[in-house]
Amino acid sequence: MNKWSFFILLLVAYLPFQMALNLSPDIDLLSGRVLILGFFGLWLLRQVSRGPKRLFSLFAASRSAWGLAAFFIISAASILAAVNHIWGLRKLLVFVSVFPLYFLIQALIKNDENRGKLLYVVIGGAAVSAGIALAQFLSQFIFGLDAVMNFWAAHVVPLFSGATFGNLVASNPSWLVNVGGQTTMRAIGLFPDPHMLAFYLGLTAPFSFTLFLLEKRYRFLLFIVNCLLLTVLLLTFSRGGYLGLLAALAIIGVGGWRRFSRAAKKFFGSGLLLAAVIFLLVGWPVITRLTSSFDLSEGSNLGRLAIWRESWAIIKSSPMIGVGLGNYPAAADFSGAYRSAVTSHNLYLDIWAETGILGLAAWLALVFSAAKAAYRRLARDRAVSLAALASLAYFSVHAFFETPIFNPTVLAFLMIVLALPSVMDIKKDVL
Repeated sequence: MNKWSFFILLLVAYLPFQMALNLSPDIDLLSGRVLILGFFGLWLLRQVSRGPKRLFSLFAASRSAWGLAAFFIISAASILAAVNHIWGLRKLLVFVSVFPLYFLIQALIKNDENRGKLLYVVIGGAAVSAGIALAQFLSQFIFGLDAVMNFWAAHVVPLFSGATFGNLVASNPSWLVNVGGQTTMRAIGLFPDPHMLAFYLGLTAPFSFTLFLLEKRYRFLLFIVNCLLLTVLLLTFSRGGYLGLLAALAIIGVGGWRRFSRAAKKFFGSGLLLAAVIFLLVGWPVITRLTSSFDLSEGSNLGRLAIWRESWAIIKSSPMIGVGLGNYPAAADFSGAYRSAVTSHNLYLDIWAETGILGLAAWLALVFSAAKAAYRRLARDRAVSLAALASLAYFSVHAFFETPIFNPTVLAFLMIVLALPSVMDIKKDVL
């Protein structure tokens, strides 16, 4: 492994735990974004010094790269139609500082050895992050709900999400859930809310699961990690996360069944049966939370449907060009500030409302091209391709209920998942 690959692995390992830089009372900047830009700038200079043809051939190696570029360009152009250009530029800077990770992964983690190391770095980071979230969840039963919430709001969220954003989270908390008449703090770990933790786990857990089913190394350790990741994902009480998990498991079961060994088939089937039995015996809080997703009379569901209707009204007012990147809060409530909890609570409606139908088409093309690339490589790289498909299925389903792409950590790991199928095509040393 050369030094560039080593540094990228260190960067990936750091991303789930990246600290915030509080640049001003109104600006929080996650340090991982700075590191991504720094590494990308150094790598880009290296590529330019070797000639533009190498850079173009790397970019052209993947259709997903074209989809990513198209989505970025359309998002940038949409700012011209925005009421508040500053809000749009700030959102665009999130893309500027995270999208380059796609090309770093594509260029640097390019062979079987490095790809394997990347997967275990991703899984290890997810395991540590999930362990922190589990400790946070269990601590409320030792120190009390209020004490843990106050500590997390005062000391943890400002450190890992920023002081300004931490205040917004504290004033609009989604940390609590009421199940069976009992109010409980959900698992959030180092993320600002349980939904973003669920997205992160949903993107990373399929790699641990498919390696356990399809590879022979570290099986006992992977089994423990899988149990931890699944438990913490359930403890987020994210209903969108539950639906995304079901979609990911369906992809793994259907897409991998013919490729599983007899022992893997028995484990997968018996594991699902055991999980069903456990849920029927002690998992009623999770089951109740999941089934409430389909109760249209439930309060939060009624609220989300109202938001979706409002989003559709905004879309109909400007379906082709949108209201401008980052300007959905302005269109929905012009009195709001940039740091606002106002979103569509649906990624697809949010993209359409802000960037127009072309922006939505570019996003769908980006995800579809990566899924298609992974599907074509199922026979050649079973564990990675199947996990990438399951991760994209999880993300796409859960995204019906949240807008995760402006969380830099979630977006960064989505870039890794999108890049992995294209990495398998790169045989030439581009460093």
